[in-house]
Amino acid sequence: LLLTRYHTGGMPELQRAIAKHLASFRGFSPDPEQIIVGAGAEYLYGLVIELLGRDKVYCLENPGYRTIERVYRSHGALVTFAGLDESGLQVTDLIRSKASIVHVSPTHHFPTGIDMPATRRYELLSWAAQNPEHFIIEDDYDSEFRLIGRPIPALQSIDTEDRVIYINTFSKTLSSTVRLAYMVLPPSLLPLFRERLGFYSCTVSNFEQSAVAKFIERGYFEKHINRMRTHYAKQRSAVLNLIAASPLAPYCRVLEKQSGLHFVIELKTTRSDKTLQERLLSCGVRLRPLSSFYVPGTAPQEHAFFFSYANINLSTLPQALCIIAKSL
Repeated sequence: LLLTRYHTGGMPELQRAIAKHLASFRGFSPDPEQIIVGAGAEYLYGLVIELLGRDKVYCLENPGYRTIERVYRSHGALVTFAGLDESGLQVTDLIRSKASIVHVSPTHHFPTGIDMPATRRYELLSWAAQNPEHFIIEDDYDSEFRLIGRPIPALQSIDTEDRVIYINTFSKTLSSTVRLAYMVLPPSLLPLFRERLGFYSCTVSNFEQSAVAKFIERGYFEKHINRMRTHYAKQRSAVLNLIAASPLAPYCRVLEKQSGLHFVIELKTTRSDKTLQERLLSCGVRLRPLSSFYVPGTAPQEHAFFFSYANINLSTLPQALCIIAKSL
């Protein structure tokens, strides 16, 4: 098996394991042949552009993960943006953009942590159903780490018109060094994929695919996710308690959402985001402003900052919080 050359989609053993995982955790049961394995989400974004066409207009979230924009532009794609409200991507902005394809994170949006409610999800699907060239790229990064209750079912689980391309990765759930991601194509796109991209070889080694497949099939992945949820829930609680007990508390508001392994904090300060960020960095504290995730010139005035707690050192956090408070 390890010396066999497999088609573009990847090793069938892994495709079956991923399909089983999605049925249990994300609410839909794709045919294994719909699953395309690749070396990282960025590689799969490129495949989607090659599949759907560089001449199409792709709409991205603002704010959002800016690397996505760089990947799309590097492939020659036309890019536009839609703003967010408390329910996620604004479909009115999407309609005005005249885009054919939208790249969206309906669960645990990065960096705001917004979970798109069912009403907005159906509104988005309605937009996609209005034109045969409309597609939704569902970026489900970090969805496994919902710390309260079970993960919200994926957008593709309620898609009845074959308009959603689902993408996820193991880089967060296993390790950033595991360059293994996958996408689930709607059945209607499979013939076009085979025609345009079927000549590609899978970019992930058989050894790595086989190891991850067995890790899922034997139940270790589910146990690992459950352990990590427990760990991160304790970590999150400890971080929030330290913030509440710190000198920063009167000048800080935590925007609590089920946002995976980070949250957003608003700070009361007269300094600009960039000035405060540089001041903190000179003191050894890294804090990234939410404004850096926006298209330049579109960020709101609020002093909001991205706060990741996954790998934070609890023993040094109180000192860092004091530094932030003194730097405001």
